[in-house]
Amino acid sequence: MQEPSRTIEISSASVIDLKAELFKQKEEFKKQREEANNQPVSAALRKSVKKPGLWERQNKGVNERSHRDELELVDAPTLEASRIAMERKAKLYDQLKKTGISDDRLAEEVLVDFDRKAWENPSDDESNDEKQNENDDPWVEYVDEFGRTRLCRKSQLPKDDSSNTSIPDAESAPTDLDDTSPMEDERQRWEEAALKELKSGPIHYDETKEIRTKGVGFYRFSKDEEERQKQMRELKEMRLETEMKRAGHQSIKNKRKAQLDARIAMIRSKRQKNPVAASSIEQTTENIITTKSDAQTKNNTTAPPIFDASQDSVKNINTLDVNTLLSDIRKQVESQSRPNKRS
Repeated sequence: MQEPSRTIEISSASVIDLKAELFKQKEEFKKQREEANNQPVSAALRKSVKKPGLWERQNKGVNERSHRDELELVDAPTLEASRIAMERKAKLYDQLKKTGISDDRLAEEVLVDFDRKAWENPSDDESNDEKQNENDDPWVEYVDEFGRTRLCRKSQLPKDDSSNTSIPDAESAPTDLDDTSPMEDERQRWEEAALKELKSGPIHYDETKEIRTKGVGFYRFSKDEEERQKQMRELKEMRLETEMKRAGHQSIKNKRKAQLDARIAMIRSKRQKNPVAASSIEQTTENIITTKSDAQTKNNTTAPPIFDASQDSVKNINTLDVNTLLSDIRKQVESQSRPNKRS
């Protein structure tokens, strides 16, 4: 390496002469500028510059795009070769700064004192050590117990933190699950519950586990499976019996209504032949129907109806009532028609 240049001592007189020469040059430049400002300006120079027309105006960003295109014209292999050369020089520079130059001939040709540079700038070595430490102990993110995302070194990561959401490395990732993991325990509980249900039978609704008021139609089934099936069969039989009785009563009502409609139609046809007798017959029929309906209403209010009789007995009783009604109407019609014949 060449010896460093010696410092040249400058006297105060030389500094004063330099300042005087500098002041003189400034004064001359200022004088020339004032003379140039005082000269008359021609009309052509004073003429304002016209704005470019519509067809002369350039689009925005044309110059930037052209400059970018010029930069892209540079050969890519040239840039790649330059990058490789710079990386090689940087590695050689770092190596010489750490180890120094052992060859005396090379040390004379090099213009940099690497020994002095390493002694004056030890921070470069520290930065390299920090980079090495950063590669060995990288930064990781994790979620603490309050749900906040934190950033710390991998070595400072809390070991007892179960909510760690950082992605583990391929080396530290477990290859298989442990038998005592929470997921395995939960799976075993599910299997035990399923086996217990298969042995004891299906699980039904238990009203004792709910605190609420049950309705009138609530029926408590037995917990025993056989007794439960028996109760359900009884309920189905009762439902079928109720539907059959309801259909029987409805058929009786429909038949009674049909008979009354037929009787009313017959009375109306007779009224056209004998208006006086037909009106008396219609009034008598209405009185009899009203009397029987009042009597039936009283019987229903005094004593509830008994439905123990069979369907055939109900039909017979209904048929007797209709026959009695028809016989009464026939007698009244005959008694009223006799005076008319005598007259």
